[in-house]
Amino acid sequence: MTGDMQNRDTPTTMAAAFEHRNWPSDGLEQMDRCPVCGSEERKTLYRGLTDRVFRSAPGRWDLHQCGSCRSAYLDPRPTAGTISLAYQSYYTHEEGAAAVEELSALRRWRRALGNGYRNWKYGTRYRPASPIGVLAPVLTPGFPAKVAQSMYFLPQPESGQRLLDVGCGNGAFLRRAASAGWQVAGVDPDPKAVEVVCQAGLEVRQGGIEAFDDAGEAFDVITMSHIIEHVHDPAGLLQRAHALLKPGGILYIETPNIEAYGHQRFRESWRGLEVPRHLVLFNWDSLNHLLQLSGFSGVTPFTRSNASIYLGLASQSRAIQSNSRSDSHSKPTWVDKLQAVGLGVPGIWDTRKTEFVTLHAYKRCYERNTKK
Repeated sequence: MTGDMQNRDTPTTMAAAFEHRNWPSDGLEQMDRCPVCGSEERKTLYRGLTDRVFRSAPGRWDLHQCGSCRSAYLDPRPTAGTISLAYQSYYTHEEGAAAVEELSALRRWRRALGNGYRNWKYGTRYRPASPIGVLAPVLTPGFPAKVAQSMYFLPQPESGQRLLDVGCGNGAFLRRAASAGWQVAGVDPDPKAVEVVCQAGLEVRQGGIEAFDDAGEAFDVITMSHIIEHVHDPAGLLQRAHALLKPGGILYIETPNIEAYGHQRFRESWRGLEVPRHLVLFNWDSLNHLLQLSGFSGVTPFTRSNASIYLGLASQSRAIQSNSRSDSHSKPTWVDKLQAVGLGVPGIWDTRKTEFVTLHAYKRCYERNTKK
């Protein structure tokens, strides 16, 4: 064995290294009450959890479940001033899809077919595009649902309608929405991600949703894809979103469901836990209740039917179980495929067990903010 191989870090030694680092003691805060409903009643789900997704965040973490609303939350948890330690290997500024010239002939044809459907359905101008894309619902029955999911189930905009993406990352969704005709803006705390969005010529601010506090009722749609579980004050986030929406505006949210079948199956190895970045994990009822308290009226639920979503969750959770990196790109096994079916199917007959809580919430048409 060469010296170079002897010094190379293995997954086991890397895991040991990060698990033995402590979070700064002055960077923790106690949570005496549920951050969703305020109840003091709770039970402990897990003790001593570590970052088994990116293997970069220090510390061991205890996850508790509220006895009232059944949301789950960390206690203690990182303070707002130190939470950045958990994001040193995060993926907000990764590259997007492969260029057309890098694709095989079959994949180029599939992309052209998909672009043809998107252009027909959403008014985009993607290239290459095939005119037979309008037949995608017949040729590939699951494809329209996949596209709808990628557009966050939004309708085509009317002229001049504005959209704000909170936690926009590298701007992938902003670019899709802009292509469909939305006037877009984004906000993200990651300076590298903000730089990528700026280079694309899109409006973006660095920080959280409070960076747009000066905007008033400026937006027809606000989107938050896998954001609310990361914030210290989810109620404050929703209240700010409500204030920024025009009357009749739409709020899109997707977040992991603590009552998902995947959590029941994989327990502490479930991909959705992702400590300590996920500070709070909702279920359908608790998020609906918090939305009502924040001023929103009706809620429209959605179910993700994309098989690749469940395949990814199954393979990542299995990797966590086996002490491998869950963000690796290893080829899914037949076990992953079987487990993916097991994750997706229960949500068909029991919507409380879907992997994600995915919904639209609405600001009442007759509401206007009265705060000066």
